[in-house]
Amino acid sequence: MWLRLVLWVGAALPVAGAGVTSRAGRLAVWEVVLYLAVFAAALVVVRARPAVALGSMLSAWLVCYLVRVELDSATGVVALAPALAVTSFFAGRHARDPRASAITLAVAEFAGVVVALTERGGSDTALAVTSGIGVLGVVPWAFGRFRRRYAELQEVGWEHAALLERDADNARDAERARLAGEMHDLVGHELARAALLVGALELEPTLTPQQREAARTARTSVTAAAERLADVMQVLRADEDEPVATVEEVVARSGLDVALTNHRTEPLDGIIARTVHRVVAEALTNVIKHAPGARVTVELSADLDLRITNGPAPATHAVGSGKGLVGLAERVALVGGRFDAGPTATGFEVRAKLPERPLPRTTPTHVRRERTEEEIRKTAKRTVLITTVVCAGIAVGVPGYMVFDAVTSVLTPQQFERARPGQAEDDLDLPLRTRVDNPLGVTAPPGTECRYYSTHANPFDHDRHDLHQLCFRDDRLVSKVWLARRSG
Repeated sequence: MWLRLVLWVGAALPVAGAGVTSRAGRLAVWEVVLYLAVFAAALVVVRARPAVALGSMLSAWLVCYLVRVELDSATGVVALAPALAVTSFFAGRHARDPRASAITLAVAEFAGVVVALTERGGSDTALAVTSGIGVLGVVPWAFGRFRRRYAELQEVGWEHAALLERDADNARDAERARLAGEMHDLVGHELARAALLVGALELEPTLTPQQREAARTARTSVTAAAERLADVMQVLRADEDEPVATVEEVVARSGLDVALTNHRTEPLDGIIARTVHRVVAEALTNVIKHAPGARVTVELSADLDLRITNGPAPATHAVGSGKGLVGLAERVALVGGRFDAGPTATGFEVRAKLPERPLPRTTPTHVRRERTEEEIRKTAKRTVLITTVVCAGIAVGVPGYMVFDAVTSVLTPQQFERARPGQAEDDLDLPLRTRVDNPLGVTAPPGTECRYYSTHANPFDHDRHDLHQLCFRDDRLVSKVWLARRSG
């Protein structure tokens, strides 16, 4: 929360600066307030609706730039640039499915280019829109996707550590149970036998009173040792003695319309019973969230094949974290079972095949970690590729377009000299393209329509801003001017 507040304040500074500047494209007060409100709303909803947040900021940036492109394009680009970059990063970071955000970027790119070509500035503006969305939208979004994958790897690492701890706990419980059984079978039997023999010796009529008292003391000591052993066994088996709700109890508590079939008549191992409880409870919870009103069947076979199936239900808007089924798979694998879940022709099914006793087994976290690491490597490569392509496209495309724009709009000095006032426009030898439509700081004679052409083909020298101005009235040339606009 504090991080987003700091980012909002930092990105708000250029917007506020665009409102107090003396440049021609300054923002009005109501525009400053509106853009800051849109940015704040985008930061609020970006976690739940990343595509919506990204679309709103792309729209705001495009409007800010395209409205001012003929007055002050720099202000239009810079004012919302940090806000768009921040929103794009968070949109990539929080998007579970990147397709919606990618489509939003593509639509914004297409719409901006179309508006630029048809309404605002032409090809120059279209190139600026493409470059701006690439640098401020696509690149931060790609880095956000990489950050999400990295966070998923960290989460898998913590889950793996938790599974190792749970595995150690299960091993400890199993060892405690084994030790309790051995103590009961071996030590307890020997103590009971010793107490019986000493008790028989105490009743021997040939013993003196002193010997009978010694036998009684020995019997008391052996009996006390047996009682202490019983206490220790109770502690060692405490986990196994904790009550676990049966399948029938879990189904009854759910409140759902459940058809239950339980073919298991023999008692379950304590850890296996807890696993069955967990799978049934989680599956029924998912039915309540994602398929309310659907009929559910729960079947447990004698060999511990557990199936929970639900039928179709009206579409809902419930959104899950996606971790419930993953947690069930890990829990089942932890005891050596197999887990599967997925849609069927008529609904959804959760299935678990459990062993009679917990078995040591490699958990699927190893597989998931390998997959996540592979996804991170792929995402890193895509991030580098996207950044490289965007930067290379701008580095090559912008100078390339400048050369194309200058070369295809050159009105040579000879052509300029041959142009005479009074000539019809169709009689003049003019290039197919103009260099610019309405250059800043240049005024046209009243009642005329002017064309502006390059004076030479090199767009990078100190004369690059020079223009030939030809002004027409009723399709006839009325004036021509060489505009010397030196830039250093």
